[in-house]
Amino acid sequence: MTNLFDECLPGRRRFLGGVALAATATGLAGALGARAAYAQGATVPAPKSAPLRDVAGKVAYVTGASSGIGLGIARAAYAQGMKVIIGYIDESQIEAALALFPDKQRIHAIKHDITDIPGWGRLADEAETKFGRVHLLVNNAGVGVRAQVAEATRNDFDWGFSVNVGGIFNGIQTFVPRMRAYGEGAHICTTSSMSGVLPGGKAGIYTATKFASMGLMEALRIELEDTNIGTSVYLPGAVNTNIGRSELYRPAQLKNAPRAAATPAQPPRPPATGMPGNPPAPAGMDPLEAGEVVMRGIRNNDLFIFSHPEFKQGMQERFDSIIASLPLDHQPTPERLNLERVTMRVPLYAAETARMQASPRGK
Repeated sequence: MTNLFDECLPGRRRFLGGVALAATATGLAGALGARAAYAQGATVPAPKSAPLRDVAGKVAYVTGASSGIGLGIARAAYAQGMKVIIGYIDESQIEAALALFPDKQRIHAIKHDITDIPGWGRLADEAETKFGRVHLLVNNAGVGVRAQVAEATRNDFDWGFSVNVGGIFNGIQTFVPRMRAYGEGAHICTTSSMSGVLPGGKAGIYTATKFASMGLMEALRIELEDTNIGTSVYLPGAVNTNIGRSELYRPAQLKNAPRAAATPAQPPRPPATGMPGNPPAPAGMDPLEAGEVVMRGIRNNDLFIFSHPEFKQGMQERFDSIIASLPLDHQPTPERLNLERVTMRVPLYAAETARMQASPRGK
């Protein structure tokens, strides 16, 4: 596939070349830190090590794990010798979920609302009492808010962000201090969505939460770069889950008022496979397969975990459109380059690219 960037005018390349030249001209060598030095063309840093490569005997907590992707991750972690704590909210699902784990000494379930901030502390205490130190936190629980931005209610917004973003934040706030105190290898993984990369569906609130969850994990990777805590974000396409049942779990105070029926009545639209708010699509990936992909990514400390290669062209088109939108006729001043030096280039991306290109896994 042709790269749009390569088709741009020569002036585009002159602009980018001028950026590099101006950065050199500023003479910013000195104590600017590794990221600032990298922005000026320093050697690509080594990829972050994999602190949780060996998982056997370690403890995992997976939110939203009584079905779907969460259950798939829990099963994959269990199969690799981990002690697993399943977080759940739907009591009707937990008995069938627990039946999939034959060794009851390595499985435990805790009912847990991830929006309940004090509840996170109680959850962590119970987990440590049951199995000891938690080495893996998987922020998987989420809701499919099927609401377009221009038509969404404040309740839609508050519900979606309280679960899909606030729940992740609560988990990080609870477990990062404990993981630091443990002093052992640990890892935090968050389930986002391909909707966090490609906003193709008309579900703007959901899309916004998934972009936010991806950004949280990239930022956390940078914040924890000098620790032995790894981070990943999982970005799945269609997986056979119960996300279409999300409305059943919306808190009463965030429910929308009943809407009047449309006039004239509109014919029902066919369901969009894999989109939030629809029944599980049998053509999606099996959750256990998805869980195995996630566990492989965690053990390798991959920042981005993808399981659906069919999105490659769409991703390339989005990234190309961003690069093609850079201005052709602006030259940054040395002062501005100095101001922007830490964010102008972020070393973790080049490090991840080097890791993937050297990987025997074919990524």
